[in-house]
Amino acid sequence: MADTPTPKTITKTIQSPRGTHDILPEQTPAWRHVENTFREICTRYNFGEIRTPAFEATELFARTAGDSSDIVVTKQMYSFIAPDEQSYTLRPEGTAGTVRAFIQNHLNERGPVSKLFYIGPNFRYEAPQAGRYRQHHQCGVELLGPDAPESDAEVLALAFDLFRALGLEASVKLNSLGTPQSRLGYIDALRAYLEPLRDSLSEDSRKRLQINPLRVWDSKDARDQEIVAGAPRLLDYLQQNDTDSMAHFDALRGYLDDLHIPYEIDAALVRGLDYYSRTAFEFVTPNLNSSIGGGGRYNGLVEELGGPPTPAIGFGIGIERVLLALGENVPSPPPLTAFLVMLGDTARQSSPKILSLFRRVGVHCDCDFVGRSLKAQMREANRQKARFALILGDNELAENKIAVKNMESGEQELLHMDDALIKLAAINADETVARYFAGEAH
Repeated sequence: MADTPTPKTITKTIQSPRGTHDILPEQTPAWRHVENTFREICTRYNFGEIRTPAFEATELFARTAGDSSDIVVTKQMYSFIAPDEQSYTLRPEGTAGTVRAFIQNHLNERGPVSKLFYIGPNFRYEAPQAGRYRQHHQCGVELLGPDAPESDAEVLALAFDLFRALGLEASVKLNSLGTPQSRLGYIDALRAYLEPLRDSLSEDSRKRLQINPLRVWDSKDARDQEIVAGAPRLLDYLQQNDTDSMAHFDALRGYLDDLHIPYEIDAALVRGLDYYSRTAFEFVTPNLNSSIGGGGRYNGLVEELGGPPTPAIGFGIGIERVLLALGENVPSPPPLTAFLVMLGDTARQSSPKILSLFRRVGVHCDCDFVGRSLKAQMREANRQKARFALILGDNELAENKIAVKNMESGEQELLHMDDALIKLAAINADETVARYFAGEAH
């Protein structure tokens, strides 16, 4: 009886989760460019980097986001029960964890002002689209302590210095939300306007109408936007009922004029989280149909989470959206300075030591690791756009020499190893300086 053939096992290729993306080696220089530029600008402004956990107690985000936020209303949080039977949530935004760290580590005791910045991933279960992912990355700042409009201008000036350094055209949409107390009367007036139109609102806006009508302004539904277009305006209400908030708002506008920061007053801007008060803003660019980030003032959040009364303001900027807006105006991976080409078994065995010598003096270099022919190694040097090929045979190795070939001109010279190290170290340093002044290194 013939043997029954063993069926082949079909292995399904595992893909990255929907709404996430891999950042490949050829893409990371652009990411580093944005991140390092942001770090440099923050350092100029005397902000210090803080790194908080990627997950926190669910209660932290549930309390800070508010019942009417998109995170809660449309169930965007990635929450889970851990083995310790506690509920944790992957970080959906950067402010709450930073404020928790501020309180827990008593940063207020170090001085009246805390200036913090962060870079890291956030996680939201929402419909993926261009520049918006379920795991996305943000850079942001939080300025805790001062309440004066000068501090609002400080964070906005930092953002626009970042945009200018990146060569990104941007402007800011600006609004004032008043204080939680002063806008209570406005919320009553807005609810009175919206209630007769309840059945025409989207399902999410009907929920928001019940919890916080102000959040209906933030709906992206076309019908909702048409309805609120005729609603009473918050700024008009604040003009009559909250002169302190309007004085703060007017002073900020004066600072923005002095700093030549382009802005537009947007009475419909309320931001997506319930903890904002007074200043609210979004950054927009003509290259995208959506904002690239935003933020605002949250004077009551620190106290709400158990800390001392502490005014604060901050922003978050989506790195994916910045890169999308920049398009091709981002650095490419730097080419190799040199590629080591080896001829002979002894030369190949010495390759780790030779590479180490050049790398220790700062030379960006690599070699063939699969035993290919001279011709194939030279093709690889060309493919990697190396400026020089370092050709090492057994005879050259015995004399402590190496051939240095200029891949562009074809000129080749045989140098003592020390002279080759000095030559390529100097060339590599010149290239690094050139990239710096071209905005490719920070």
